[in-house]
Amino acid sequence: MSVRARILGIDPGLTGAIALLTPDTPGIVGVWDMPTVLKTVDPAALAALIRDQNADAIVLEEVGPQPRDGVRQAFSFGQSYATARVVALMLEIPLHLVRPQAWKSFYRLRGGDEGKEQGRALALRRFPTSHASFARKKDHNRAEAALLALYGAERLLLAGSSHEPDRVGDVAPAGGVAASGHPPLTSSPSATEVPE
Repeated sequence: MSVRARILGIDPGLTGAIALLTPDTPGIVGVWDMPTVLKTVDPAALAALIRDQNADAIVLEEVGPQPRDGVRQAFSFGQSYATARVVALMLEIPLHLVRPQAWKSFYRLRGGDEGKEQGRALALRRFPTSHASFARKKDHNRAEAALLALYGAERLLLAGSSHEPDRVGDVAPAGGVAASGHPPLTSSPSATEVPE
């Protein structure tokens, strides 16, 4: 695997995580649990954490409510996702939103608890030096954040990026204008959208 940029993967949610892949440390991933305060994602702490990593791109899992979710759980999860997305937009770092089905099918992971364990096992194989970050069964969210960053390196940045706001490509703040000061994620002359 060749990483050409500093990529942050974010698994949103109160028990979510953030992971960083860098070109200078191949095979190693930095992992942090989602910062929280009063049972919500702490936006100031999340912004500081992201800012400190000097990321070139963010890959955020684009989630929605599941039929099995209760009203409170769905609201809490939506709030966490929205906080992570807004923080990334405010920092004007190129943002890729990726649906779970897209990245999980890329790595052939199943859904549910079995898929969580498959993801953790894959993270252990792909990042053996960082095994302590994924050692416990409950570290599946850390593993998913790491795999989101890896998906960004292996799929999104290699495929090119379209400029559809908030889908795949550069971040688009209010008005749909791409963030200034960020070079394109790829030098590919013909950008293509990543299939979902």
